[in-house]
Amino acid sequence: EKLVDRRRLLMADSANPLRLLTLCALASGGAALSMRAAPLVRSAPLRSARSATPLATTTLEPSAVQPVAPEDEWIAKVDLDAFGAECRALGDRLEKGQGEADVKHLKKMVLWSNICGAVGLATMWMKPNIVSIMGLALWTTSRWTMIAHHTCHGGYNKQDDGSGRFTSMGFALGSLRRRTMDWLDWMLPEAWNVEHNNLHHFRTGEPGDPDLVERNLETLRTIPVPRPLKYAFVALVAAMWKWYYYAPNTYKQLKMHEIRRSGKKIPESVDVHAPFAVTKFLPGGGSEAPQLGYNFVDYVKKVAGPYIAVRFLLLPSPLLLINPLFFQRAVVNLLLADVIANIHSFIIISTNHAGDDMYQFENSVTPKSGSFYMRQVITSVNFRTSNGIRKDGTARPVHGLTADMNDFMHGWLNYQIEHHLWPQLSMLSYQKAAPELRAICAKHGIPYVQQNVFRRLKKTADIMVGATSMRKFRPEWEKVSDRFEWKQ
Repeated sequence: EKLVDRRRLLMADSANPLRLLTLCALASGGAALSMRAAPLVRSAPLRSARSATPLATTTLEPSAVQPVAPEDEWIAKVDLDAFGAECRALGDRLEKGQGEADVKHLKKMVLWSNICGAVGLATMWMKPNIVSIMGLALWTTSRWTMIAHHTCHGGYNKQDDGSGRFTSMGFALGSLRRRTMDWLDWMLPEAWNVEHNNLHHFRTGEPGDPDLVERNLETLRTIPVPRPLKYAFVALVAAMWKWYYYAPNTYKQLKMHEIRRSGKKIPESVDVHAPFAVTKFLPGGGSEAPQLGYNFVDYVKKVAGPYIAVRFLLLPSPLLLINPLFFQRAVVNLLLADVIANIHSFIIISTNHAGDDMYQFENSVTPKSGSFYMRQVITSVNFRTSNGIRKDGTARPVHGLTADMNDFMHGWLNYQIEHHLWPQLSMLSYQKAAPELRAICAKHGIPYVQQNVFRRLKKTADIMVGATSMRKFRPEWEKVSDRFEWKQ
């Protein structure tokens, strides 16, 4: 893998404002970063993706190298082995405790999602209205961030009823019919599984993380335009990020994954880390698609086309039999709902791993090691969780309806820390895990960041426009025996 010096490219193009704006548009697709979630529980993809040997066996404390900022002093004091052991024990206990209650809870969330969809579909023939738009938008977002997200991570694999539907091997995979029935969105499910479950979750905050906000938005961060315009650009991207950036970028990751699985190497001309926005398909856009064996027609046919055809044409088409005006209104409501779904998901997803209090790393570490668990905590952030936090910092007990309503509106991404430690757990397990993990982190002196989602949105936007930067976890702070090298 190789990194492209975008700062050098920016300087070279400084005399061409149009080129700069084009670069800005291409790179800004990276604004959509995060959702994060967790690796699939099956191990075959992992064996094919990584090397077998850790790199070294020593560790060096921060104080042994150079002065350390006060906010980083905790690093030298952490017992990673003890912390990792407690995290593994809690995760194992929660996973073993899953059963019928988790399935019942999943069905309740599916019902809530379907109710939102039913309300939106039943009223979309009317003039554009908030009821239809919000119903359709919540239906779309909850189907992805809650149902598809946790099912594709294997959160309900061990509670399978024999149908295989709500499992990581069956949900939305294999055919257009399954995609339409289970999870129809701008992204191809198979592509999202590779980009999110494998790359993002195992390499969070590292160069190999495709959702690294600061790197993906480097052109926007450094382009010499007034900062208010940059914030406005971020707002624009939020309204279209799934089709503008996330769908084409996840498909790029899938195509590279297929090349690696075939035993071939990625062409050297391809920057594997560069975000792939849909504008790259335009003439002169610098598309890497041909080198990876696909083109715009292939992308539309397999990824974006089915969603456009089913959601915006087939779904409202019965209204043509009643009144063409109803069909037109329905299409408008569906389009507006898609904009709201983009904005909603951007707010609860892009904010999961960005901010000047989140860390970035240069090297990889062994999955499920003490260093791995520690990294997932310090590069992830929670929003308001079901139990909430008292003014003294202690967690309130988990509660039922109110908890689920809070978590539903957050797309269950308010448990990002717990989810990154144990991606294979159910939604219900995260409600149980949050207070316990918070206590473990406090015991070991590891920062556990939890804030209102809109405060995190501001912090994320600040990173995107270059107002602030992520914290850097220096290599000499790493426990070297936990280091890990992935096959390229």
